[in-house]
Amino acid sequence: RVVAVSQGFDTQNEQAPVLMAVHGLVDSLYVRELAKRVHRGLEGLALRGLHTGGRCYGYEAVSTGEATSKRLAVCEEEAAVVRRIFAMAAAGDSLKTIAKSLNAERILPPRARAGRERATWCPTCIREMLRRELYVGRQIWNRSRFVKVPGTNKRVQRMRPPSEWQIAERPELRIVSGELWESVRTRLALVKQLYGEAGRKGGLFSRSASSRYLFSGVLKCGVCGGNLVVVSGRAQ
Repeated sequence: RVVAVSQGFDTQNEQAPVLMAVHGLVDSLYVRELAKRVHRGLEGLALRGLHTGGRCYGYEAVSTGEATSKRLAVCEEEAAVVRRIFAMAAAGDSLKTIAKSLNAERILPPRARAGRERATWCPTCIREMLRRELYVGRQIWNRSRFVKVPGTNKRVQRMRPPSEWQIAERPELRIVSGELWESVRTRLALVKQLYGEAGRKGGLFSRSASSRYLFSGVLKCGVCGGNLVVVSGRAQ
């Protein structure tokens, strides 16, 4: 038996199922309307050039002196690491090599990985940083949204149409030069062309892209057409 104090109904009452359904519908509509209001508020912050929340390596949120409003500002200590990552990528270092170098020097990463006692850099983190246009002074808001999976408490990210994106040029937030940015873009496109597998929609490249062996994943079998990949590197 459940007695709802604020709603004023008792589950022993025969009208309780109807009342629960009505209250559930009203609560659902309230949550949807609340989400719209929050989104409108965030859009207003974005149009004024204020911080809309979240963290990004290389930046810090500083107060503007107006209530709780904040602006993004470049964190020079982290910005130096960002420039180094882009320079290594432009020079031809793989994502795995960059992550290993930063971990060997014990440079603090953006945040700790789940289940790890100590925070470490990982290739996926490096990949996302190389794609973030904020480092070149281009801020994009409203690019994606989160949708709740029915029957669970999980949320998944879904991209919005490009027509709904709010794009603003923020030269004061530029960390990486335009030349270095384009150099990294060219390098990533070349690696994808050489090592990208047919039908891949994204994510990390195959292991052959960071293999220490020159022809690993490049040579093809003359019989079946499959890739010849060095697994152990030991002579048989």
